[in-house]
Amino acid sequence: MKKYFVLLLTLVISIFSYAAITNHVSEKLLRLFKEAYPNAKEVSWSEMPETYIVNFVENGIRSRITYEKSGAYQSSIRYYGEEHLLPYLVLYLKSNFPGKKIFGVTEVSTAASVDYFVKMEDSGHWTTIKIDSDANWKLVEELEKAK
Repeated sequence: MKKYFVLLLTLVISIFSYAAITNHVSEKLLRLFKEAYPNAKEVSWSEMPETYIVNFVENGIRSRITYEKSGAYQSSIRYYGEEHLLPYLVLYLKSNFPGKKIFGVTEVSTAASVDYFVKMEDSGHWTTIKIDSDANWKLVEELEKAK
């Protein structure tokens, strides 16, 4: 019985916390977010001293957007697989890193740039490549898999 009470209490606190945070977010920002991401699921807002952060999932892509308190876009991070990476970047990576499979992508965007951190794997290594939309790349890390 105690487990159910704790679970119910946690749920109620979560609901009221969510309501309290979204009450601080301006109606304009909430409306703009809903218009830009109409299919967003698992939406949660956090308030920081200078920003609001919204985490959500849309079309299978987990995302986090940071807005300034004024409502201006600051940055975003999206996590997805090869199927959502730009096709010319997939082709570039596959031709320049033969034998490696794309495991996952972290896309980091600001108003000025978009960078992709692509985690790749082969039988012996995990490799992370940072690549931009112009296909400029650099090796971020290479880790040997446990044997």
